[in-house]
Amino acid sequence: MFNSTRFWGGGEKSHFEYALNFKRRNYNVLVITSQDSPLHKKCLEHNIHVYALHIGNSSFLNPFKVERIRKVLVEHEIDTIFLNSSPDLKLGGFASKKASVENIVYMRALAVPIKNRLLNRYLLKKVATHIVANSNDTKRTVLEKLSKTLKDEDVHVIYRGINFEEWDSREITPTSWKTNDEVIIGNVGRLVPQKGQTFLIDLANKLRKKGLKFKLLIAGIGQEERKLKNLIAKNNLTQHVELIGFLSDVKSFLNSIDIFVFPSLWEGFGNAMVEAMLEQKPVVAFNLTSNPEIVVDESVGFLVDYPNIEEFSKHVYELSQSAALRKAIGEKASKLIRSKFDFDSIIDAWEKLLG
Repeated sequence: MFNSTRFWGGGEKSHFEYALNFKRRNYNVLVITSQDSPLHKKCLEHNIHVYALHIGNSSFLNPFKVERIRKVLVEHEIDTIFLNSSPDLKLGGFASKKASVENIVYMRALAVPIKNRLLNRYLLKKVATHIVANSNDTKRTVLEKLSKTLKDEDVHVIYRGINFEEWDSREITPTSWKTNDEVIIGNVGRLVPQKGQTFLIDLANKLRKKGLKFKLLIAGIGQEERKLKNLIAKNNLTQHVELIGFLSDVKSFLNSIDIFVFPSLWEGFGNAMVEAMLEQKPVVAFNLTSNPEIVVDESVGFLVDYPNIEEFSKHVYELSQSAALRKAIGEKASKLIRSKFDFDSIIDAWEKLLG
């Protein structure tokens, strides 16, 4: 697993979980990552073999760094390498090609188009042996500007998996956010424009106008934090909306809410939404990117045309009025997730693809 990202996001979580699950199947797993990154620390905590070094976006231009990684790959007799981001594809891809790694896999998780540049075309056609998207919508964006370079069959789709045995074994710390029988609405994600949390301020305003007793909790950290705090204060929503910061125990948080809201503008694979559905929480999200591949119909959640926040608030309000409806949708959502995203079947798909 080659992942140089210095923060903890969906791609890093994916690589970490893949490392754990391939290790469970007795593969020899090595993670190459940035020194002192969250992924580096996670691997050390879970006894996953890790090689850490300082990696920058332009490291692929440094022949000494490329050679250093090539030597590591050769020394560990690496057969397959999973590359996460565009910078990783450059540095890790070049080093892997020099090391004659059999399978050089570019895992595309970002549902935005790849720029049609000479270097990108070379990397995807001459360096990567496999291109794998984490959803059909991500695959669409890979091909969008590269249709003359890549064919449909060049890009495979393998969804993110969830290790249900590990998830179910996590203990839940009882938490109550209720102070006056409010409906608790939750969101989890980095506080960045992509995640669309500013729409939640509009949602809170509309729910307040409907006279709903509610508390909206936004979990995460990021560059939008100050903006969100200012919007909460400006709209006099401090009694209704709370930024609760970084969460280390997502399962307990999801267990403590009534409704999960997901206003992201794009997602390769909405992991936070999938985990909420797994915890039997009804979700309301925009009908964008890969969301329809997860929320397949209204029996497992609601999708709203972007950016119709009025319709969004209507579904949240409807769910808030019926515990029975929340329970019925949540149970069906959890069954869907367990049938579609089991990690064992995901690893089976990888083994079939890579031979």
